Amino acid sequence: MVQLRGQNRVITTCTVKNGVVEDFSSISLSGIGVRTFIDGKSWGFSSTNKLDFKSTEQALDNSFKLAKASSQLKKQRIVLEQVKGKTIDLFSPVKKPPHSFCTEDIVNIPLEAYKGAKEAGSRVADIKATYVSIEDKKHFLDTEGARIHQTTTRVLLFINIIAKSNGLLCPISENVGHTGGLELFDKVSPYSLGKKAAENASRLLNAKAPPSGRFNVVIHPTLCATLLHEAIGHPLEADLAMAGGGFGDHIDELVSSKLVTIYDDGTTPYGLGYFPYDDEGVECNRTILIENGLLRSFMHDKTSAALSNVSPTGNAHAWDYSVEPLIRQTNIGLQAGDYSMEELVEDVKEGLFLEGTFGGQANINADFTFGFQRSKWIRRGSLAEEMRGANVAGNAIKVFKTIDAVGKMSVLRPGACGKYQSAIQGRIVPAVRCKILVGGTGD
Repeated sequence: MVQLRGQNRVITTCTVKNGVVEDFSSISLSGIGVRTFIDGKSWGFSSTNKLDFKSTEQALDNSFKLAKASSQLKKQRIVLEQVKGKTIDLFSPVKKPPHSFCTEDIVNIPLEAYKGAKEAGSRVADIKATYVSIEDKKHFLDTEGARIHQTTTRVLLFINIIAKSNGLLCPISENVGHTGGLELFDKVSPYSLGKKAAENASRLLNAKAPPSGRFNVVIHPTLCATLLHEAIGHPLEADLAMAGGGFGDHIDELVSSKLVTIYDDGTTPYGLGYFPYDDEGVECNRTILIENGLLRSFMHDKTSAALSNVSPTGNAHAWDYSVEPLIRQTNIGLQAGDYSMEELVEDVKEGLFLEGTFGGQANINADFTFGFQRSKWIRRGSLAEEMRGANVAGNAIKVFKTIDAVGKMSVLRPGACGKYQSAIQGRIVPAVRCKILVGGTGD
């Protein structure tokens, strides 16, 4: 089997720091990646940024030689599931394509975020806003007859604020992003986003630090998104599961609260992980991973699917043509439940409401440490005084078993991932109520 992936990409970036345009760039790249599968054992991969027949032929020859060399070291043969070849041309909906706007229009996006942040007052010490757009044209063809062309546009805005008073620093970040064009900012203006972030940071200067301990908590979607992607999503990727991840081989076993259904869906409109077809030519659909607490599936590429005797799920994705596809999440989601935000809070006699994320780390066993940006006491079923951020820690599988309520309002969040190579993805999350360790490490 031979797979060819051609790509043309334009990445535009503009960063404004404290009112000054610190960086503006528009980078174009193009090239071809070639994968060859031989002897029922191994893949070989090579790429070139020269778009001519001779260079492509050389990349094909290199990929064959690498596959052959690797094949000699492997004993197990596998049969990859054949995917019926399709000829298809797909375009993500874009109302305002970035390439149709001039440089001044693009620069004005992070500048407006800066202006909004400045409105929060003199205690805002540092403001950084970064605009990113990625415009892709991807072509896939293989010896099974697939001819797939996908055109996608993604737009993101990141805002990072630091408020300062009497030596105390309070950082806050906000971000938005979608698959689509600059119509993103018709829904939420950069000015209002910057102002909101700066007001939150300034207000936290007057707040106390949260307590440490194991608490009943309500987790806002902004933090739930990170927890879901990093600590639950990665262990559900088949390559990591096969390497001894926390879910192991527990198909059809109870691994979470029965209120929890988790899925991955590359067809979610506007999600940053919108991919109708993956980079092996497999159609992306909704894959139920955990259903009512029961482990139903992992995310698979063709190889892991063959090893597991299941069908591939459309989760083979590469950052660009120059690297091989990996098993990656697209838009990972936690199915909404029945509770309003008020109802999630009102049953908590004493606990914490946690919001915002600073990222953190997690391993394949689902152990994690993440930062949250701000919090509030919950006293007798009502939100009370606001507090600053801290950390949450534990094992996500154990934490998800304590979920006793799931919010009914889901939020589509942007996200990024650094599993061996870059990726941008979506997370579809409601708020959840559970027990978690705050302000410490371990479980």
